[in-house]
Amino acid sequence: MKTAVLVKNGDRLVDVVELVVDLKSRLIGLLDRSSLEPQRAMYLSPCSSIHTFFMKFYIDLVFLNREMEVTRIVRDVGPGRIVLGGSGSWSVLEMASGWFPVNALKVGDKVCLNETEAGTVDGITE
Repeated sequence: MKTAVLVKNGDRLVDVVELVVDLKSRLIGLLDRSSLEPQRAMYLSPCSSIHTFFMKFYIDLVFLNREMEVTRIVRDVGPGRIVLGGSGSWSVLEMASGWFPVNALKVGDKVCLNETEAGTVDGITE
């Protein structure tokens, strides 16, 4: 699985972001998990809406456009919900609810995903 680090203005926001870009993996997403650890996220692209049917935990969402600008932030999404990213949304970051700082991102912020080597974060083996 490919991973990346989420960065804004040179500051690391999320240490491990799983890059989920193929159809089969996007369809499964977080459905087969009972949790997602802090400092981890899943990036789904393309993906302008999500559902949480059959999910086992609450998540926070950050929708992004093609230029990696935040278009919408939705917190504490419980199981059994559908969430639309809104106009211009192209991808989404999914994180376990509650650990990502409220003031870390706002609509309009630009972020980037810096890919890491398989199984490493900045060269440190996981």
